[in-house]
Amino acid sequence: MKKIIIALLLALPFTAMAADLKIGVFNSQEVMAIMPETNAAMSELENTKLTLNTELKKLEEEIMKKQQEYQSLPETTESTIKQYKESELARLYQAAQEFAANADNTLKKKQQELMAPIATKIQQALKKVGDENGFTYIIDNATGVAPYISPKADNVLPLIKKALNIQ
Repeated sequence: MKKIIIALLLALPFTAMAADLKIGVFNSQEVMAIMPETNAAMSELENTKLTLNTELKKLEEEIMKKQQEYQSLPETTESTIKQYKESELARLYQAAQEFAANADNTLKKKQQELMAPIATKIQQALKKVGDENGFTYIIDNATGVAPYISPKADNVLPLIKKALNIQ
């Protein structure tokens, strides 16, 4: 009996705390999808990608042209000329590989640069919604951080939309 009373006394503060918890859920992917800033950022990112891909294609075309020139050399061509053409091709291959790697890095940096202000805006909206509505936690269910979300949890997406002035 004494153990039951001790267990109840220990559980009482946790039960009281749990009663004060107010948990909200939202989907960050859904929020991003409806923000006009996201569309503008994606458009700019796509333009950058297109520009980089155009340059890469030009480089690949140059490689193909030089490769065809090399392959069409007569067998009687001097070895010095053949070696020069081979080294020229090797330099072009290396340049293409470096360009592709740099293009990937450029796209990643550009995406981070464009998405950072959007993420900050969402974070500010979450803080506003949390403060104004007394939420203890707001969980992003798009990230998989919460393995279980109670059906009783409040979906704060409409409040976030309102805070962002989005319909």
